[in-house]
Amino acid sequence: MKILIDDKEVENRAYYLPWYSDATCFNFRCPDRQIYPNDIDKIKRPSYVETLVIACVLNDYSFIRGMKNLTQLYIYDGTTLEDISFVENLTKLRQLCIIKSHVSSLNSIRTLIEKKDMIYEKYIEGASPKEELCIRLKYAFEGICIQTDAYDSDGKELLNGTISRDDIRVNNHLISYGEHIRR
Repeated sequence: MKILIDDKEVENRAYYLPWYSDATCFNFRCPDRQIYPNDIDKIKRPSYVETLVIACVLNDYSFIRGMKNLTQLYIYDGTTLEDISFVENLTKLRQLCIIKSHVSSLNSIRTLIEKKDMIYEKYIEGASPKEELCIRLKYAFEGICIQTDAYDSDGKELLNGTISRDDIRVNNHLISYGEHIRR
């Protein structure tokens, strides 16, 4: 299920696409359901949500924790967002985009990457090349984009050769795994 949380009705939506693999958000013009910020508690089956786009300011993001099958998360106005610990157990997450935030630490994303890597390593043992590719496609990140005014490091702690290696952007700086290896 694709859900949009927004405080206004807008036709023909267009969203900022921070990475090269942009088909998912580009095709999000037609969410299965739009929810207003005051109606978040009406999401009765959070585990059914695969794509979540938040296009307005929210005071609480903790409800995202229950979205265990979430593969894409886009927060386009995170001006009240400082803590992103809600992502730590979203092991199916493949695209993460948080814009206009006040996030001061990427440790929760690093924790998520470590968990995803452990799952990957568990399933990869004895897998054929085809099975390995399928496992990688299921657990690896396609892209991470974080824009925040409270984080002042380079974001390279998010690099992982298997789970996250390309298309990581922190404050508009592209971090690539290849550059990290060469240094």
